[in-house]
Amino acid sequence: MEYAEFDAERRRIVHAWGREITDPAQLAAAVERLREQAATVPGDADRDRAMRYLTTLDDLVSEAGEPESEPVRRASGVLLQASGPEGTPAERRARAEAAMAEITRIAAAAPTAAERDAVLEMNESLAAIVASADARFATDPAMAPAGRIGAPSTTPASRTAGSSGPNLSARDR
Repeated sequence: MEYAEFDAERRRIVHAWGREITDPAQLAAAVERLREQAATVPGDADRDRAMRYLTTLDDLVSEAGEPESEPVRRASGVLLQASGPEGTPAERRARAEAAMAEITRIAAAAPTAAERDAVLEMNESLAAIVASADARFATDPAMAPAGRIGAPSTTPASRTAGSSGPNLSARDR
C-alpha cells in the first residue's frame, strides 16, 4: 500500500466515525485492518509516519469507548467541518487555519490537561491540509511572485512553456 492510499483510508475512517461507523468495535476493526496494510507501506519514513498516525487512531479507538467530553465533541465538530474537500486550495487552507484557531481556543478552555491534549491533537490533521495547500501554491503558476511571467525557472531557456522543440531563428525555420 502506498502512503497516499494509507492516508486516504485513515482520513476516511476518521470522517466515518460517528456517521457510518458508530460502534467502537467497528472503529477498532477498521483501525486494525489499516494497521495490517500500513506494514506494507514502502519506505521507512512513510511507514514510520503511518505508524505515528496509527497511534493517534489508537487514541481515537480508546476514547470511542469512553463518554466524550464537551470540549472534545465541539472540537471534533470543528475538525469535521474544516476538513472537507470542498473549495480551492486557498479556501481549504483558510478554513483549516480558522479551524485550528478555534480548536486552540476550545483547548485553552478545557477543564483537564487530558482533554486539552485530546483537543489539540485534532490540529494535526488540519496542519496537514495547510501544508498540502502550501505545496500546491508552490507549484501553481498562478501563484507565481508578482512580475514573474513565463515558464517556470526549471524550464530551459531554449524552451518556453508549451513549446515542443528548441527556439529556432526565423532563417532556420
